Amino acid sequence: MDNIMNDTANIISRTINFMEEHLKDDLKLNDIAKFTGYSKYHLNRIFSKTVGCTMHKYIQKRRLTEAAKQLVFTNNPIIEIALEAKYDSQQAFTLAFRQVYLQTPQNYRANGIFVPLQTQYGILHNGQKSCISTVYYLNNYTKKEMAA
Repeated sequence: MDNIMNDTANIISRTINFMEEHLKDDLKLNDIAKFTGYSKYHLNRIFSKTVGCTMHKYIQKRRLTEAAKQLVFTNNPIIEIALEAKYDSQQAFTLAFRQVYLQTPQNYRANGIFVPLQTQYGILHNGQKSCISTVYYLNNYTKKEMAA
């Protein structure tokens, strides 16, 4: 049983690392599956069971989190942030952003407080046991706090 848990933890850890390294790329489920050597169906099933959401949803939330960080800590145009987050238009980005952050990107930027939606999911190994843990920020950050 421990070997199965370790194998699953290793697969998910490799998958997450690959996704994190390619967040700014046009990431397809087939590409991720090819990297891991597992079928996309099996990989998505164990990913969902372990992480609590599909790979597509994880990538979307991570991209929106990175976009939220850019909104607060940079002066990049919103359209540039939207395109970097792999949205085809500012309108599509605004709709997705509003659904998860409950405000427009413009309002989020004006508030100046970064609240991560989805931080990178981490797998911690402790001897032969594996435990799954999401790394959460303990505080929300504003531009002023980060500059200090």
